Amino acid sequence: MTIKTIPMGTIGTNCYVIYDDNGTAAIVDCDGRPGPLFRFIEANHLKPTHILLTHGHFDHIGAVPEVKEKYGCIVCAGAKESRVLADPAINSSLYYGTPLSIQPDLLLEDGDTVQVGTMRFQVLFTPGHTEGSICYIVENNIISGDTLFQGSCGRTDLPTGDWNTILQSLKRLKELDGEYLVFPGHGPATTLNTERRYNPFM
Repeated sequence: MTIKTIPMGTIGTNCYVIYDDNGTAAIVDCDGRPGPLFRFIEANHLKPTHILLTHGHFDHIGAVPEVKEKYGCIVCAGAKESRVLADPAINSSLYYGTPLSIQPDLLLEDGDTVQVGTMRFQVLFTPGHTEGSICYIVENNIISGDTLFQGSCGRTDLPTGDWNTILQSLKRLKELDGEYLVFPGHGPATTLNTERRYNPFM
């Protein structure tokens, strides 16, 4: 399994292309003009089947319609994130370019798994940044969206955010058994042990 990071959009959201040895791929979050994403997929002869959304903010969904149209991907998101995805005022796309309303094909609950080729993505419900934020665990990797960053965590002052709730989600991540690589929605990758030791919000 390979994880490729492609920063996208005006604020450098991390789009991840995660693919197995057969080239079957999941795309995690995608904002802005998707040209670099398309070029990477085509250069590596990948076959994207799913778009996995960590949450519904504008900078994580901006390219979803175009990517879905090109590859016919199944769009997956947390079941409790439907309101954020659907309402341009709540997901802030109303204020940043084109208003977006996204309707996922598959709504995910805590503990669900999504099979993409030979890869199994486990869903972890981690609200707080938004009411339906989720993380994905695949092998020894956590795709943390805007819940956990290197040395920090997601803001909670936007609609449906809640500070006490995100602290509980960070506690849940901290208490996971074992070590993981962490791939956040913005900024560099880190490890869960590093965040357990040095992240003041954990």
